Amino acid sequence: MRVAAIDVGTNTVRLLIADYAGGKNFTPVFRKEIIVRLGEGFSSQGVLSPEAMDRALEALRDFKKSINERETNKIIAVATSVVRDAHNGKDFIDNVREQTEIEIILISGETEAKLACRGAVLPVDGEYGQAFIFDIGGGSTEFILIQRAEVLRVESIDLGVVHLTEKYLHHDPPQEEELATIEKIITTKIQNVRKQFQIASLYPFSCDHRIILIGIAGTPTTLAALDLQLAQYDRGKVTNHLIEIKRIREIFQELIAKTAAERLSLPGMQKGREDLIIPGILISMGVMEVFEFSVLRVIDSGILEGLVLSYSSPGASIPCFSKR
Repeated sequence: MRVAAIDVGTNTVRLLIADYAGGKNFTPVFRKEIIVRLGEGFSSQGVLSPEAMDRALEALRDFKKSINERETNKIIAVATSVVRDAHNGKDFIDNVREQTEIEIILISGETEAKLACRGAVLPVDGEYGQAFIFDIGGGSTEFILIQRAEVLRVESIDLGVVHLTEKYLHHDPPQEEELATIEKIITTKIQNVRKQFQIASLYPFSCDHRIILIGIAGTPTTLAALDLQLAQYDRGKVTNHLIEIKRIREIFQELIAKTAAERLSLPGMQKGREDLIIPGILISMGVMEVFEFSVLRVIDSGILEGLVLSYSSPGASIPCFSKR
């Protein structure tokens, strides 16, 4: 069965087409992602702007063409943070349905986290007892603690790189006061997440299990690409790349001394992330500092893979739609 998974995020829309054989068995056929900034302007208006919706719609038309060309049997499409929160989110979904015949499902932060978790642990090379996973999005960040195949706890908070950039970064390069403000907000929110884990008796993490920290989505993968100085992005090299917090701090200091345009010239920087990477790294460092991790494992796998795995699995909560 050939399945297409689509993730409509606050910053990026992503597509994965895969041949699914049941269980955890699937073979990727085609991948594509387009940065559309769907959440642009949302933090001040509370709605999706016409320009942002047009960019997302154009990307989804492109995805539908790729899906049809590859004779895909099923489409699973979800929308997360900004569409979930926007006053006109339903209008956007209706418009997508009318113009592309793609049926988008709004999912909660908890469902988003669980899907991302399923995809994140697939390619991990090495033994571990527990994994603490964080997924930085444009409008929210999800945290998942798992022990083997069991999800122990999920937290989703309104901490996203698009919203932080628009609200607090007004100079290029950013000023110290702006960075200090963002860092304070991030630390406070992540400390509140830690408190929830403490209340559930899940933190400090159990010393009886080897625990690893996994970062997924654009910020961690860009960090890995920058560390590896990849002139051309390589998922194989990025996935399972280990990066110490000391090295992340070095990269951060290098980036904040440059303008967004100057950052874009660095090997490993993806166009469209040159400004968002600043709050993204601050979130990453905040997670590592608050939860006391010295090493981050980067994984380029997440919600798309989780969506493919949700297809026909027992108790799956994500409906699948036939190609029309």
